[in-house]
Amino acid sequence: DACTASKKMAGEEVAAEHPPETTDGSHEPEQAEPAVETPAPPAEPASKTITKQILSTCLTKGLAALCTEKPAEPVRWLAEWLLEHNPNTPVITIPNSTKVPPIGAGEASLTNSEINAISAFRGGNILGASSSLAQLDLSRGASDSNSVNSVNGVVEGCTFFHQVSQHHVGSVGPCSSKGVAAAIGDMLQNSRGKPKCVQWLSVRHDPTIYLGGEPYALRGGAAGASEESLQADVQTEISERGGRIAVMDVKGKGKWLHVAAGDALTPADVVNRVRAPGNTPVRYISFPTPAGGFLSTSAIDDTLAALAALDSEDPIIIATDKGDGAPSAMFCVLACMAVRVRAAGGTLPQDVLPKEPLPIVAKYAPARQLLEDVQEVASLIASLGEEVGPQAKLLLDDTIDSAARNRFRNLRTAYLDEVKAGQESTARTSLVQYLQLLTVAAILISPEEEKDTPHQAFADVIRGG
Repeated sequence: DACTASKKMAGEEVAAEHPPETTDGSHEPEQAEPAVETPAPPAEPASKTITKQILSTCLTKGLAALCTEKPAEPVRWLAEWLLEHNPNTPVITIPNSTKVPPIGAGEASLTNSEINAISAFRGGNILGASSSLAQLDLSRGASDSNSVNSVNGVVEGCTFFHQVSQHHVGSVGPCSSKGVAAAIGDMLQNSRGKPKCVQWLSVRHDPTIYLGGEPYALRGGAAGASEESLQADVQTEISERGGRIAVMDVKGKGKWLHVAAGDALTPADVVNRVRAPGNTPVRYISFPTPAGGFLSTSAIDDTLAALAALDSEDPIIIATDKGDGAPSAMFCVLACMAVRVRAAGGTLPQDVLPKEPLPIVAKYAPARQLLEDVQEVASLIASLGEEVGPQAKLLLDDTIDSAARNRFRNLRTAYLDEVKAGQESTARTSLVQYLQLLTVAAILISPEEEKDTPHQAFADVIRGG
């Protein structure tokens, strides 16, 4: 058996070395084994390549900062962090070819060159080229000395808050959204009976927008711009910049403000959203005061028409650019006179106190400072008529004194002080404002068919002066 196996193996080896011939004498070709191809590794997606090459460093730092910060809204926080720290933010080149550092890189604050570059390229109808939004300072006029007429002491978020409580008239300077609600609540708490509504009368000169509950005024924008148009421009810019807008803080320094477009509100939006005590409705009306502080005939008539629609118990709040300035005193006196005459049935109120000193003490009485010896005042009183002229001045002087006791500016004494100090231009402004209020007093107590006469008398005096 071993021999047989050895022979068999030897035969197989020979056959392997000498393959069998075919019928035509040729040998059969050897069959090569097919080559096995190794598949190429799949290509990485483009998004993964971009992440590795461009975002890896910035994203890693952002995620590390996210872990350290642990914000309530991590996704939004990380998105804002990446916007602020994007190393590929393009450089803006202004027309004179001066390059500005990347806007938004690094800190939330902005340099003067950055904020100027942003302002230069703004394209809104109101918030346009070279315009900016300046945060209003709510620290001035917010102390006890400026809010003594508040039943709650200092009203948080309100500046220059004063009241003439017996006439339900108040005045405020710039307010936060919380300050608006606080002022309305305070006025209602001071009112008697059940008012039908609260009238918020804005006489601000500069258009204002609320961002995150804080007021920002337009600087360098279109004259006479409406706050609704400003709101549309602001919302557009916030959306285009990924939820942020460049503004100036109270110290005049630029900064990025992160805010949702839906949180950009007009003053009317803020006032109308207030839930007043007792669900008392709040009405908002705006009569922007001209830069010079004078009122047009139409502005006076429109203001008086709005006040005439109120009940005598309805509080009136006057919002001004600076609550301690002349516009605040003007409109406060105007509103108080309207309330008093309406309560008296359209005639001179019986509680008006004469300013003439008693004859027995006239010799020793101090100067009355009633401006009756000022030529323009005497001319206007004469033009108003023997009855209406003296009564209008009596109503005005008594109301000015009442407002002054509540820390409003006294236009009579202010005029005399300015004349004494040689401030001719400022004194002239105060005098014209006094004459306008004297005209309003005459309109209020004149018969309906004669209410246009005071306007004409005032115009004649101004042309003559």
